Amino acid sequence: MTTAHRASPEHLDVTAIGVTVRIHFAPDVPEGTRTRVAEAWADAVVDAEGADAAVEVDSDTPIESMLERLSVRVTLAALAHQRGELIMMHAAGVAMDDGRVVAFVGPSGRGKTTLSATLGAHFGYVSDETVAVDRDLTVHAYRKPLSKVRSNGPKEQVAPRRAGLMDLPVAPLRLAALVLLDRQPDVSAPELTRVPVIDAIAELVPQLSYVTDFEAPLQRLAALCDAVGGVWRVTYGEAATVVPLIPELFSAPPGAARSWRPLEPAQGETWTSTTDFRWGPVSDAIAADGSVAVMSDGVLRVLAGIAPSIWLGIGRGSTFEQLVTQTIAEFGHPPAGDASGLVGGVIDELLSAGLVVRGDRSGRAAV
Repeated sequence: MTTAHRASPEHLDVTAIGVTVRIHFAPDVPEGTRTRVAEAWADAVVDAEGADAAVEVDSDTPIESMLERLSVRVTLAALAHQRGELIMMHAAGVAMDDGRVVAFVGPSGRGKTTLSATLGAHFGYVSDETVAVDRDLTVHAYRKPLSKVRSNGPKEQVAPRRAGLMDLPVAPLRLAALVLLDRQPDVSAPELTRVPVIDAIAELVPQLSYVTDFEAPLQRLAALCDAVGGVWRVTYGEAATVVPLIPELFSAPPGAARSWRPLEPAQGETWTSTTDFRWGPVSDAIAADGSVAVMSDGVLRVLAGIAPSIWLGIGRGSTFEQLVTQTIAEFGHPPAGDASGLVGGVIDELLSAGLVVRGDRSGRAAV
């Protein structure tokens, strides 16, 4: 049963992904509004001497709209405070009794809130918004109010316990499974499939906050995928059908051992007298299963087909002629056209994406 937390005249402190956020009340906020805020955030309230971040509540907005906006503002404040420290996924999370956590990652509209509410009736509710993970796989819970859709007006903000969700286990929380959500309304029986690491990263990156703040974001994500035994995809129609899959996620053998390798950006930064092209600015890159993932200027691009071979050859200082010879040796002659045209087309695409820059034979960048 939910314990009522009475807001002080000035503020209410809540915990969000390891951050204490102080909710300040403007002097003219009515007592009833303060109580409503405290009820919605009852499962995240903490007694703290100080706070890491703060947001303010005023009396100018209708209460339900204010509560919906307040959840967003608390989330943004916590994310900003933890940037560069934690991997913060737009995900729903639940925990087993022993502290093992499964995170279901997906964009808005994939049913994360409905799924977390359904699973949270059987397993410890971690979050319906953000699952934050440290380097040692420690998970920082975020038991914010659930946003429940109503027929009209803003979403209702309801404390997890009031919504019938389970408390967190006593054991420390640790990420043990990572699942990409694929909701298909016409699917009757859910299906779990493994996802190759670069494909997984391509789907994970858009669902992460401040991912480019990490020194080597792709390597850190790939290491996380390894640490939880690989990434799953669940294709499902109704949230209730996912409940029996949770034990399977933890009992299945891990995926293939690490198959990716880091690519050192520095290898493409040195010009030679015979280099036609070199890599553009690259913050991180990895290769796996014949594909390459590259982070450049904060944008993730995945290279497939002959593009990885050509890009890697440019990184080694190969000339255009050498790239053509290399492509024929690896892939054979193209069924139509000539290899030079094919290689040139790929290089044009790499140039347009900024992954390659052109130089002259003196070793200077072309202007």
